[in-house]
Amino acid sequence: MNEFLPTGINSDVSPVKWYWVFVHEGMRKYIVYSDDELTGERRLALHDEGFDLLWDSAMSRSQAVQYMRIFYPDYSTFEVIPTPISFRQACHFINLHHRHHMAPQGMKFALGMSNGQKLVGVLTAGRPVSRHKDDGLTLEVTRLCVNGAYVHLCSKLYAAARRIARDMGYHALITYTLDEETGVSVRAAGFQLMGKISGGSWNSLSRNRVDKHPTGLKKLWMLQI
Repeated sequence: MNEFLPTGINSDVSPVKWYWVFVHEGMRKYIVYSDDELTGERRLALHDEGFDLLWDSAMSRSQAVQYMRIFYPDYSTFEVIPTPISFRQACHFINLHHRHHMAPQGMKFALGMSNGQKLVGVLTAGRPVSRHKDDGLTLEVTRLCVNGAYVHLCSKLYAAARRIARDMGYHALITYTLDEETGVSVRAAGFQLMGKISGGSWNSLSRNRVDKHPTGLKKLWMLQI
């Protein structure tokens, strides 16, 4: 009997969580995702990134890794890697891929993550847009834009931003999410929900503007550093 295949499932125990193995032949890399990590949207994104499904019924992450080590020893675990980027590169990525915002007008710094071949995630940080939050010790994550194929990418960028902001002497990071967004990534990164604010519009009678961002309620998050 194949040691990598389940021999049976006891109906009296909790449902089994399956682990899926995707491989990228060009990069000779593989990714393992659990059922709860693999949404339909993420599976499509993986396909667009060049990953193909190899196995969909591993019983644990360690079993999937062992399988790859035995049968595909020339493949290694995929990991996103930090990559230096310019403000122009960050803006280009954001303008192409962000769901509801264009690139910011300026920044203190920009962070990038690569899959080894191309940029897959960007974070920009700058002075708080609200003058009431701009106390000289607070930095705002103005944009976070990532490829949906990769889990924990947001958390990696938030963690890097926190380290850099702390080393620059800032005391807090803030960021905003739309009211309808769950905020899972910011919570995982340690941000605390401070409340909700009205999004508002930049358009006025004295200065006509076309809003290129959502104008509804937003959630304000803060991370003490």
